[in-house]
Amino acid sequence: MRSKQDRNGTESDAYRRILATASDLFYRNGYRATGINEIIDKSGVAKATFYAHFPSKELLALAYVKSMNEIEGRSLEKGIEKYRGPYDKLLGILEYLIPWSRERDFRGCGYMNISSEVTTPGHPLRRESQAHYDALRALVGELMDQLKAQRGAAWKDRDVDQLAESYMLIFAGALSMAQLYHDPKPFRHAEDAAKKLLS
Repeated sequence: MRSKQDRNGTESDAYRRILATASDLFYRNGYRATGINEIIDKSGVAKATFYAHFPSKELLALAYVKSMNEIEGRSLEKGIEKYRGPYDKLLGILEYLIPWSRERDFRGCGYMNISSEVTTPGHPLRRESQAHYDALRALVGELMDQLKAQRGAAWKDRDVDQLAESYMLIFAGALSMAQLYHDPKPFRHAEDAAKKLLS
């Protein structure tokens, strides 16, 4: 199989166009509803070029999720860098979801969306999607540790792992409800719930 990279070690234009087209279609229309011929047509590449880069739709979807992991991770870091201190950053993560969701027309979480279509436990697409939430859970855990250190005696008996797990449920629930109702209100409710959790 030919590498996705050219002789200079950079991604080829065709690779980028295929991945960008597939990413848009997978997210907007769903993984199973998007066919390879549609991706080829809309990306403007020859069928042979497509298969040289992506021998299967599954490998293309895996590249999509991996790319999304990189993009979303950087976007979240940038989105909350204006907040100071762990408490404000934890609330800032939820605040960040409002413009993020509006920009995506409340299509919801791409990781959950594609995982709902690939039901086999341990499937590479599910593992890569889980990696995103593992990274987010690790960030939340770090912020909870910092907050506990700040709170001192007031939080000496608080279980930061349990707090982080509860926070993740608030986060994921808000994403799902905002997608269901096509409305940012669940994020405001999530912020209120997070404030009570962190009180």
